[in-house]
Amino acid sequence: MTRSLRHTLLAAVLLLTAAAARAQYYSWGPDAASLRWRTIRTPDVQVIFPDTASAVARRTLRFIEAARPTIGYGFRHGPLKIPFVMHPENFRSNGLVMWLPKRVEFLTSPAVHSYSMPWYKQLVAHEYRHAVQYNNLNRGVIRGLSYLLGQQGSTVGLLLLPVWLIEGDAVQTETQMSSFGRALQPSFTMEYRALGDAVRSRRNTDRWFCGSYRTNVPDHYHLGYQIAAYADTRYGHNIWDKVAWYGARNPYLIFTTSIALKKFYRTGVDHLFAETFDGLNYYWNALPARHNSSHYLSAAPVGSYTTYAYPLAVDAQRVLALKTDYDRPTRFVTIDAATGRERAVAYTGSVSTRPAYADGRVWWTEYRRSKLFEQRVNSQLCYMDLDRGKPKIVRGRRRALYPTPTDRGLAWVEYSPDGRFAVTGDAGVPRWEAPAQSELHGLAWDDRTRRLYVLVTDDSGMRLGRIEPDGTATYLTRGAYITLSDLSARDGRLYFGSIASGYDEVHCYDLATGREYRLSTSAYGSFSPAADGAGNVLMTTYDAEGYHAARQPLDTLHPVQPARLPRNVVNPPRRKWPVVNLDTVRFTAADSVSSAARHRARRYSKPLHLFKVHSWMPVALNPFKLVDEHDVDVQLGVTLVSQNLLSSAESYLSYAWNHAEGSVVKGSLRYNGLGVELDAAGTYGGNQVIYAAGRSQPLPAPDKYYSLSAGATLPLVFAAGYRTRMLSLSAAWNYSNGLVANVGKLTYDHTTHSFTNLQHIGFSEGLHKLTFGIGFSSAVQLAHRDFVTPRGYVLSAAYALNPTNGDFSDLVSVYGKLYTPGFAAHNSLTVAATYQTSVGGFRNPAGESFLSYKSARLIPRGFDSNDINSRNYFAASLDYQLPVWYPEGGIPSVLYFKRIRLNLGADYGQFEYGRFDPERRALRTATQRIHSLGGDLCFDINVFRQPASATSTLRLSFYAPSKGGLWWSASLGLPF
Repeated sequence: MTRSLRHTLLAAVLLLTAAAARAQYYSWGPDAASLRWRTIRTPDVQVIFPDTASAVARRTLRFIEAARPTIGYGFRHGPLKIPFVMHPENFRSNGLVMWLPKRVEFLTSPAVHSYSMPWYKQLVAHEYRHAVQYNNLNRGVIRGLSYLLGQQGSTVGLLLLPVWLIEGDAVQTETQMSSFGRALQPSFTMEYRALGDAVRSRRNTDRWFCGSYRTNVPDHYHLGYQIAAYADTRYGHNIWDKVAWYGARNPYLIFTTSIALKKFYRTGVDHLFAETFDGLNYYWNALPARHNSSHYLSAAPVGSYTTYAYPLAVDAQRVLALKTDYDRPTRFVTIDAATGRERAVAYTGSVSTRPAYADGRVWWTEYRRSKLFEQRVNSQLCYMDLDRGKPKIVRGRRRALYPTPTDRGLAWVEYSPDGRFAVTGDAGVPRWEAPAQSELHGLAWDDRTRRLYVLVTDDSGMRLGRIEPDGTATYLTRGAYITLSDLSARDGRLYFGSIASGYDEVHCYDLATGREYRLSTSAYGSFSPAADGAGNVLMTTYDAEGYHAARQPLDTLHPVQPARLPRNVVNPPRRKWPVVNLDTVRFTAADSVSSAARHRARRYSKPLHLFKVHSWMPVALNPFKLVDEHDVDVQLGVTLVSQNLLSSAESYLSYAWNHAEGSVVKGSLRYNGLGVELDAAGTYGGNQVIYAAGRSQPLPAPDKYYSLSAGATLPLVFAAGYRTRMLSLSAAWNYSNGLVANVGKLTYDHTTHSFTNLQHIGFSEGLHKLTFGIGFSSAVQLAHRDFVTPRGYVLSAAYALNPTNGDFSDLVSVYGKLYTPGFAAHNSLTVAATYQTSVGGFRNPAGESFLSYKSARLIPRGFDSNDINSRNYFAASLDYQLPVWYPEGGIPSVLYFKRIRLNLGADYGQFEYGRFDPERRALRTATQRIHSLGGDLCFDINVFRQPASATSTLRLSFYAPSKGGLWWSASLGLPF
């Protein structure tokens, strides 16, 4: 191994370790303060949930108990004993398993885009498998680290299995525990099928693990499953059990996955990758060739991977669709069906459910975060008059899905945190409560039958239903484990996507005859059907360039016979596991009664669970600074770290010792469970801080130092779709026992231009500081290739004072920053400016404050706060940033360079200060000006094949300050 390669590997290891250290202190974010929490304990798990989600919690516990006996299949150890925390008010459905503290997080709102298994079963199968992986990694040396470091020692074990494998194995478990699960869906392999042999065309395969800014790359869930499932079939067992076993006992070898695969199976990741995709392509190439029956509508050139979604007929000439590409975020466009020309209408936020169009108005829903709480994310009902192109919201409709115009007004699906769905709407729309344990994944209105139709998911699978005028429902089809999607209706037919044929195709259901037909034939898949009223059906059709708006006549009907399962066409044979099929598990009323009798729900007190010490370490550091400021200040000592299971409180306590200060104890608590973010901190030990009036003033012997501080911040988020605004109000108080010079006692001799009693004024103990701040920001959404918002601004102001000492000057500071587009795509021009000055307090004859505060915001690069004075300080900066190269290469499996950016920067600052004029023998006010010029090289990188979501930025800065020399720095920007 060459010296340069050793250095590169060492740098990569340090980078990944730093990322892991910061990721350890991850907070999911608080729920609404009004929630009242309950808990259920069993011998194996604990479920923590708001009382509004009691039924959801009981159901989930039933599925956990059903999955537990076989969830660990293939590994030598079963799942961790771990708490499950349920968040019922976030429509962005997801799950997460984390250490620090150890827990499983469930966002219980069912996913909008899902397959035929109910959401809670999907969550249990996938996330509980992670608890198995974690338990098998928390062995050997890693278990020893957990005794030394607490749970953060266990977290090191997560570096011993690659993320793509961790998620791929979980997807495999989710698939094995269902009748026709996630990885068997045709859409799961669709992107790889469209890419074909391109997946094997690169010698360095890191792109397929780490993602790309140039082209579409399926995520690590897709990649991980394909490799894991192939290896499981190839070797006849779960080979990752031995990889985890070996890594946990030899973590110091770093490349434990590669070593273990070579040691036990004479293979490696690259070899498995090649075998997996050679086999997949061989299988797919042997399938009968397919051609699209639809025709693309848009004539716009495809400059990057593009997604059209939900095309709707506006009139005989125009089609409305949502469009997203790598260069611009989601927006509505109209397409001329005859010429293919497009016109942009309006940008949207993150769309949660499909749009609908009627009488010149578009309806849709968007994810919108509440103003105060991170875990209250709503699905907001929105609309837009097409001729005006200005999106608006319907106030009070924050839990809406699938808005649907009818002849009686607007209808929509409503979801409640208790897990229940209902169809509701304007005054003329009858309300229908969906049965318990049912999910609604579509709503449509048919103008011929004048009825609403729904797409229902329950334990039997997915099926179509009709809502009757009396508020009851009739099912049109039997439940089947065949995924249906994107329901619409027109002229006596229902239109939807279906995988019955083994491909994603457009189907229709004739309401008069009760027959189902397949309409489309696609090379890879077609989605989002909607009839245009002129004998055609609109849809999106996929190829390697993305999802295209397309159209085909309604003249080809392929009858579809009812079946319980779809055809399995695009998936090669894989080994079947002897695990429970959660589709067969039911939760009945009797199960609910039995569960309540066996496992009583108890109150979960938030105050009593404010602290949960999860980690400790034999060094003293501030984990808050580590995460927020990337400040790693390590000293001899010990640190305890705590975070509660509700992610509303974080704290630490540390003891440090150093030769200069002796013993120092520090602690801090942050609490954000009330919407207002509260914090308190204290320090005891070290040397007392002394604020002298000058170098000539004699200093007393310092005593032990101590300080106390408290603060409150009210962060308000105003999510408005494409643009998000934030308002922050803050106040903070700090007290320390610092010694402050009694400058008010100074006497000045104008003859000698000096203070005559500096030696005798002495000091007073105690220093108070009050700080008030206000900030406001506005930013638009980023496109995939953007690295900073193309349009936005930041404004802030702060005022600091000492309320008990009039000799201290107050500090007034203001700051502003403007983000604008550059001269080419994804170029960014940023301008910032600040002003601060001292007000009042004691001043010398030149107007200089002896006792004053400073703001360190926007100091020219190459200078620090010691180089400036807060008296009429003004500074400005100009930055121009642009991408220069997308190398997508590096050291295979170690360091992947995804993008290189260049930032050119210029800074200017000036301030006033007092100086002695020898000619006039008097103190004068002078102005000092400083500046710096230079630039930054930014490397967007992935280490050890971390996925696209873990892309980090290494920034190397080089600036020439006016004081001379060359200033440089290196910093790491992490995605957590």
